[in-house]
Amino acid sequence: MPLLSCKLCGKLFTSAGGRTCPACLERLDGLYPRLREFLRDNPKVDFNVESLSETLEMDIRDVQALVDMGYLDRNLDKSGESVDADRQKLAKEFEQSLKQMKDSVAQRDGAQHTASYGQQRYGEKKR
Repeated sequence: MPLLSCKLCGKLFTSAGGRTCPACLERLDGLYPRLREFLRDNPKVDFNVESLSETLEMDIRDVQALVDMGYLDRNLDKSGESVDADRQKLAKEFEQSLKQMKDSVAQRDGAQHTASYGQQRYGEKKR
């Protein structure tokens, strides 16, 4: 295992992966629920890392580390409704794409496609 320096506190530690020591990870795990609750209670207010750290009296490096680690999304303005609408739109586009592919294959191979792939590739089996 390599010896790494923690990107938050600078202490040396051994790690199989990640650049944050176990003590800092534990501290971040404790801060995350508090930060998440605050963001849920204030959904209409735009925050950045600096304003969040000042408002919650947290170290700015901790808030930035939570963002960098993927705990917090940088773009918090999407509501659940718009995400559902995006998913439905994507599903419809995918369905249309599949239909177009199926139609193009049917046109290429003829209206009725009765032979299997193996029969098309190797011909009819002779007994």
